[in-house]
Amino acid sequence: PGGTTSEYGIMQQAQGLGARVWSTPWSPAANFKSNTNINGGSFVGTSNNYYAYASQMAGYAATIKRNYGIHLYAISIQNEPDANVTTYESCNWTAQQIHDFVPFLYNALAASNVATTKIILPESQNWQDYSNLAVTAMTDPTVAAEVAILADHNYDGANGPAVLTKTTYGKALWETEVSILSGSDSSITNGVYYAQRIFLFLTQAQVNAWHYWWLVSLDSTGNEGLLDNNAALTKRLFTLGNYSRFVRPNYYRIGVSNTSAALISAYKDSASPNFAIVAVNTNATADQPQTFILTNFITTGSVVPWITSAAMSLSNQPPLAVNGSSFAYTLPSLSVVTFVGQASTNTAPVLAPVADQTINAGVILILTNKATDAESPPQTLTFSLLAAPSNTTLDSANGVFTWRPPVARAGTTNPVTVIVTDNGLPPLSATNSFNVIVNP
Repeated sequence: PGGTTSEYGIMQQAQGLGARVWSTPWSPAANFKSNTNINGGSFVGTSNNYYAYASQMAGYAATIKRNYGIHLYAISIQNEPDANVTTYESCNWTAQQIHDFVPFLYNALAASNVATTKIILPESQNWQDYSNLAVTAMTDPTVAAEVAILADHNYDGANGPAVLTKTTYGKALWETEVSILSGSDSSITNGVYYAQRIFLFLTQAQVNAWHYWWLVSLDSTGNEGLLDNNAALTKRLFTLGNYSRFVRPNYYRIGVSNTSAALISAYKDSASPNFAIVAVNTNATADQPQTFILTNFITTGSVVPWITSAAMSLSNQPPLAVNGSSFAYTLPSLSVVTFVGQASTNTAPVLAPVADQTINAGVILILTNKATDAESPPQTLTFSLLAAPSNTTLDSANGVFTWRPPVARAGTTNPVTVIVTDNGLPPLSATNSFNVIVNP
């Protein structure tokens, strides 16, 4: 297994933005296969092949960690081991082969000092794993203990399968690939369709991760990509972002009771007061008034709506105050709205210290007041002056202070106090003072 320099670069960028990176092989090397070809064929399950291939996979994880700083979160044994194709890289595995290979891979990862990389199986092309590729490994307690994630694709038709729940054997459950594979529909109808699919997988199947195939299509079937075949933005890209931008690693889905037609799900960060509520209005003609009552996790503060609709693409709106643990909002027709919690624990911005300044009369002093704020998404910071000599200016947006002291100020010390205020609820601020000393 291996990748290209560009793929490693994408991995590094994703990891830098907080994403977890994992890999899946489409085919072992040809010498491990029945047809000695990377396209089609089956894995030849011998002890020597298991050992050699496991060593290659573990070596890949160790190499990208050592050379590129990429910490591979998980690695799959095989992409679609039940797909009978011969036109692209693929390989068939049996349930017994998957069972027999797991201990080799587990031990190889440990021997290569990448034991934290988790093992994924079976990645069937269908969500319900009709070939039962996982069952042999997962009903063997010794082998099952070495598996961390059960994952499958969802090429079961537009709305299939009818039943999304499945046995997880106590493991994390991932949906790792889906697209329509035909046409080129970039509309909000398509975007809301995928928001509904994500909702169903998160709430009914109770998956821990959901993936689309892939970022951009390389042929005329543009629906294969989150971007179309011309790399133009699509609404499904943004409705997926209504989930992925705000429901981050270490968030957990929390309970929702809802009687309206909207599809509501909610998520809470396990390490902070942050939360997100995602609401999908699938009605193409009618807006949906919705009241949200928050129980047991916040009593004051605000939420920021982020809307994807026919007219907007993940567009943030003014904050809504949470009054008495509730707020109301009208969901536009055919839209996805994510309400991002700004808890009452809003933290104040921090102003970097500014040293006293010494300048001659008639010379222009320009300096930048720098402020940071811990909230995410970033809040708007506004600068102003609490105290300053006359004729000074301060840019409210970027904190740039400007003053040209007149001759009459020669030989004086002039106090300056800057305040920066965020737009949280309640708004909080920080102040900083320094002196401008004008030489005689």
